[in-house]
Amino acid sequence: MTPTALFIGSIGVLAETSDIQRRAYNQALEEAGLDWHWDADTYRDLLTDSGGRKRLARLSEKTNANLSEHDIEKIHARKTELACREITEGGITLRPGVADLIKRALSQGLKLALVTTTYRANIDAIATAAGEDLPLSKFSAVLTRDDCDETKPAPDIYLSALDRLGVESASVMTIEDSAPSVHAAKQAGIYTIATPGEFTNQQDFSEADQRLTSLDGIELTIPG
Repeated sequence: MTPTALFIGSIGVLAETSDIQRRAYNQALEEAGLDWHWDADTYRDLLTDSGGRKRLARLSEKTNANLSEHDIEKIHARKTELACREITEGGITLRPGVADLIKRALSQGLKLALVTTTYRANIDAIATAAGEDLPLSKFSAVLTRDDCDETKPAPDIYLSALDRLGVESASVMTIEDSAPSVHAAKQAGIYTIATPGEFTNQQDFSEADQRLTSLDGIELTIPG
């Protein structure tokens, strides 16, 4: 069955930004006077939970750092500023197959939406770096952290997307890059393809309907 809509579920589906985010966190934490330095393996473990502010809050509690909500917001905002600057200035490219997938979805008349619980600044930075390969103005919807009460793995953002586009979950295909995000999509009843990134490829993707290493040549079809 040809889907009526294609959802791109995370910025990690679009581009590899996890190591940029990790380095930005480390600089923001250092500037805040915190002795937390996240190497690649540590950050991989942290990504099993969605939501940067939530991770900071949990770590504050576990390490008795006593960070206030204001402290957490300030660190997270600084991280986002640093990461977006590197993404924009570094000229990152989209992951293989993504630009072609977007073109095909639009040419076939599918409703195309970005359904993420990250903040808009991260999306805009990637769009700036990607240029014409990521034409957000042609998307039917771009949903972000501001469009839901709970981040993934809660299904809230997906339910909002279905409602906004006026489509049934059974007619939608989505692509995700992490296990918590796959869970969110499946809780919303959506056919889900996992395409793990460099920092999420060791997670458990057993909930996904398919797992692909690349989006090159992916068929816009929901089996059955």
